[in-house]
Amino acid sequence: MKNSGVEVSIIIPCYNGMRTIAGCIESLLALAEDSPSHEIIIVDNGSDDGSAETASSYAQVTVLCELEQRGPAAARNRGAFSARGEILAFIDIDCIVSPDWLKHLVPLFADPRTAGAGGSIVGTEPKNDVQRWMNRANILDQKRAVEHPFMPYLQTANALFHADAFHCAGGFDTQLICGEDCDLSWRIQKETGLTIAYCPDGVVYHDHRASVRGLYRQSMKNAMAGALLAAKWKDALPEKSWKTSVWELWDLLLAWLRYAASVLTLKDRSDRFFLRLDFLHRLGRKHGMISSAWRTRQWSRW
Repeated sequence: MKNSGVEVSIIIPCYNGMRTIAGCIESLLALAEDSPSHEIIIVDNGSDDGSAETASSYAQVTVLCELEQRGPAAARNRGAFSARGEILAFIDIDCIVSPDWLKHLVPLFADPRTAGAGGSIVGTEPKNDVQRWMNRANILDQKRAVEHPFMPYLQTANALFHADAFHCAGGFDTQLICGEDCDLSWRIQKETGLTIAYCPDGVVYHDHRASVRGLYRQSMKNAMAGALLAAKWKDALPEKSWKTSVWELWDLLLAWLRYAASVLTLKDRSDRFFLRLDFLHRLGRKHGMISSAWRTRQWSRW
């Protein structure tokens, strides 16, 4: 265990995060005065929009660079390997923390069986109908993650890990283009025999994608993790049944039919638009499943 006087190292990867970086930093600076002692580390991953310079303008923020390897996993590892805290706390650059965030989550580590802890991930105040739909769909439901049937995991928009457990597992796998947070949580539990804790009151607010294209790409990327993790974990993960895959196609068809019917019957444009987003979300997920199953030859994961 480190003895640096810093209890928590808050690590945020950043790539062209100019739109949200000030709000993220300001929320961290506004953490409750009686929060555990902490440092703030932002790892620039090759930004060219001035976000690294903005971060450097805050005296309370340490700015590091990870230029050899792109991707949030490599950036987070760079921050973690330079951190002084006994606990490593990860959020994203498009997140805002609640003032009592650390006060709710850090005490969970008083239980020696706890290697990781996370709280709720809630959408910020929506700026348009895309974000409004994503908030309603609870697109980053942390409770669903910690109730995963194989092993619980934490999404890195709101994830704290004991530094010793993190390093024991070797950090994030930088070869995974998605699902690296899930993989890390599983490896930590496997390597240490410890558990993941959840406290919904430790809230982080996430600024969801604000465009239809962004929603589709996020849905696709999130769903790609299934086959990628199956390829890495091989026989450890339960097989996905063909019935489940066929049901997903049927569910996709039903979503399209609901949207098609709404074009003819619904006068409210917002309701019609929400049905369109629901269909595109499901289509993006199925697209991600099929493309990653093809890439990894994990055929049952389509």
